[in-house]
Amino acid sequence: MQRTIDGRRYCRECWRADPRSFDDCSRCGQRATIVVRRPELICLGCYTAPIKTCGLCGEPGRVATHIDGRRVCARCYYAMRSPQPCPECGRKVFLTGFMNGQKVCAECAGSPITMACPGCGSIEEIRKHHLCVECRRPIAIRQLLADEAGGIRAELQPLAEYLITHHGSAVSLERWLHKSKCATVLRELADGTVSLTADAIITRAQSGQSVAFLLSLLVRAGVLPELDVEVARFDHWLEHWLPGIEDVEDRLILRRYCTWELLRSTRAFRSTPGSRSRSASGFQKQRAAMKYCAALLQEIRSRKETLATFPQRSLDAYVTDSPSQRDALAPFTRWLRRHRLSTLKVEFRISRLEGRDYASDHRWQMARRFLTDPSVDPSTRAAGLLVLLYGLHLTRIVTLTRDQVDATSRPVKLTIGTEPIELPEILGEAIVALVERTMQRPEAWLFPGRNPGHHLTPGPISRRLRDEGLRSGSARTTALIELSRQMHPRIVSDLLGITPAAAAAWGRLAGGDWTEYPDLRSKAD
Repeated sequence: MQRTIDGRRYCRECWRADPRSFDDCSRCGQRATIVVRRPELICLGCYTAPIKTCGLCGEPGRVATHIDGRRVCARCYYAMRSPQPCPECGRKVFLTGFMNGQKVCAECAGSPITMACPGCGSIEEIRKHHLCVECRRPIAIRQLLADEAGGIRAELQPLAEYLITHHGSAVSLERWLHKSKCATVLRELADGTVSLTADAIITRAQSGQSVAFLLSLLVRAGVLPELDVEVARFDHWLEHWLPGIEDVEDRLILRRYCTWELLRSTRAFRSTPGSRSRSASGFQKQRAAMKYCAALLQEIRSRKETLATFPQRSLDAYVTDSPSQRDALAPFTRWLRRHRLSTLKVEFRISRLEGRDYASDHRWQMARRFLTDPSVDPSTRAAGLLVLLYGLHLTRIVTLTRDQVDATSRPVKLTIGTEPIELPEILGEAIVALVERTMQRPEAWLFPGRNPGHHLTPGPISRRLRDEGLRSGSARTTALIELSRQMHPRIVSDLLGITPAAAAAWGRLAGGDWTEYPDLRSKAD
């Protein structure tokens, strides 16, 4: 406590905000909080602590506080604010006591506990304020979401409860509340500046990552109704992008193509259970595809042609070697032909499996490193070994859930396809560690992402693996080739969850000959 006036106790923050703490400083002349009143009035900005002998370290220094009647210099005081192991009991707490010529915890020294959190009594956490971060959590959330009257809107009350109960780290939450642009948007939602709708939030937040995080957070907290965040973002983008197409006919063609062809399969796929959490990469490709289609229509208009009169040779000259351009224009021209709008044709790229870039011995060398190196993080170890041993794609790895792991069996089993896989001991331990790490989360993802309710995207995992010297694409190719050489494609399909056609293609690439393989599995079926 900083002051006691009329029987009421005031902490430092409240006292400095109280008008009774203000007066005219005798040094700078400004009206400010006075920290020394005798022999003269000195404000906080002008005050300099006197140099005295510290009662703990015995060295001269500026006095920061007094503990148990001892002067404490600034060096010792700030060292106390960081928990350290007590020499007597070994607990990592604030060492505010003094015994046998060394600093110990207050309990071992038999002295009153000081510097404890007034809210919960914690003495085990670095603090920049009197309250610990857990006790400050509801205060910070109220400051974020309160309106001018000091209350939280009824519509945002579920969000306040969600942030209190579900956000994992109080430290990261506090940092996010003070520095994140998303927190700024939440403040505007609280005071009514921004309406509580997905379209208004997308317009205000602008940044794709901020939009995805905010909408996921509000949906997860129950503030907004259930929606597919990426579909909402794409629809918003489309409504603002299409008016920029000058020609009305081109605009109509693009809208029809996007609505009835481009988005139909995507919406059908994302309507299936568990698919909404997938990354935004599909919609990023669709945005790029729409821009390629618009550029083609613009090129046709610039040559004073129409879709019906534009010659095929001109289209062939227009199409570059860009794979993304060909992937965008091939289905577009097919759709135009199907609706008899044009006879133009862009050939689809020939699908080829990845080439083998890793030698077998290098693959096993990397696997041994991921199995034995203790410095590798469990999530990175698990992802690397799943790529090296089983050829899993990172997009599959990040969608693994706790339900797919049988942690009670020995060895640990992981179900990726229709049949469970018995994991090596080290990999099993890494997977179990991920299960335990995510057990407190309401979502079941082994690789939880930044956005509430969503898993991690493949990008961060890929960067971690590259930092460890592993190229996931090359390692996956080598693993699938060697597995396809050792096992029948049907077994590969059942274990790894890939389609029988893909497993057969990998088998042909591996050069395996399974013509005499007995048809036992078909008979069993």
